[in-house]
Amino acid sequence: MNNVSCKYFKKCGNCQLLNKSYEETLKYKLNYVNECLKKYNIKEKVSNIIDADPNTKYRNKMIVAYKYQNGKILSGFYEENSHTIVDIDYCLMHSDLQNEIANGIKKIFTDLKIKPYDEDKRTGLIRYVLIREAVYQKEVLITLVTSTDMFPARSEVVKRIRSLSPLIKTITQNINPRKTSIIFGDKERVLYGDGLIKDDMCNITFNLGSKSFYQINPYQTTKLYQKVFELAKFKGNETIIDAYSGVGTIGMILSKNVKNVISVENNRQAVDAAIINAKNNNIKNVKFICDDATKFILKLSKENIKIDAIVMDPPRSGSTPEFLNAAIRFSPKKIIYVSCDPLTLARDLAILTKYYQITDTVCVDMFCWTNHVETIVMLSKK
Repeated sequence: MNNVSCKYFKKCGNCQLLNKSYEETLKYKLNYVNECLKKYNIKEKVSNIIDADPNTKYRNKMIVAYKYQNGKILSGFYEENSHTIVDIDYCLMHSDLQNEIANGIKKIFTDLKIKPYDEDKRTGLIRYVLIREAVYQKEVLITLVTSTDMFPARSEVVKRIRSLSPLIKTITQNINPRKTSIIFGDKERVLYGDGLIKDDMCNITFNLGSKSFYQINPYQTTKLYQKVFELAKFKGNETIIDAYSGVGTIGMILSKNVKNVISVENNRQAVDAAIINAKNNNIKNVKFICDDATKFILKLSKENIKIDAIVMDPPRSGSTPEFLNAAIRFSPKKIIYVSCDPLTLARDLAILTKYYQITDTVCVDMFCWTNHVETIVMLSKK
């Protein structure tokens, strides 16, 4: 398979591996994971990576940034490790529909003379536009991130955006007046629809808003969760902890095959969404806790509760020694570690492998053509 050609590759830099063939990118990722493991004296070697099909047009969320320059609106993505916007009219990693909507919205802003926000002068209105596509349910959410509550021609903008595609089910306005690189502000209003779209994953329906955490690659996420389920080999009578659980995706998917799931997440909005999602799917054996995973497991380790397995999917920064040591104290038969950063994974495994042995490892190419790779590690008690 030849490498993919993108005219923005050198300028944009967000797909770091586009100068390789797809097979070479997979070898590169496996090699990187193994180098990280070796650095922390982990003897296991990963040889299996689940490749992606499709490996382009796979991203279900597009965040477009804007700038006014030389009398015209630029729209696109930030150059890697910079605050310079690369003006893009088509991104290969997003669907045709997302690209069409992004170009349509840019034209609407141009026609109606709606200016992008200028960070230095603190003038202008539009900061970002989020386009979120529910691939399986075929629904689209649009969020306009503005610098102020005031929005001239708001109803005309909404009318024109709705005309871009019948799949656009809801439009929201997020207000972010702060001088910050954080995309979203705290205040949000619904301009059309009910502010949510629905999508399916592994026979569970999820409600998604503008800020909902949801995996970027729906095709590979399904494979990832199926692999977790396959490696876990649950018998149906287990109590498990789903740590760093986000909107509860893994816990809810595994809930069909275990007795009880305790899902722990420190983001209140994510926990609220998880509770609603479980209720809508009639899932009754998952308990959702809003707490820091480390603090929660330390508290729980002092109680007389038997935990059969811990599934953990921490952020890029990995877990903490406190969490890992508390997990070891619980002495579950299995720990399943889902990682999005091989270096912090290897660091954490150096602690876990004192008491647990690695029985399986597999990588998943979730973010095709980039440096990033997901890794699943199955650990069993020694």
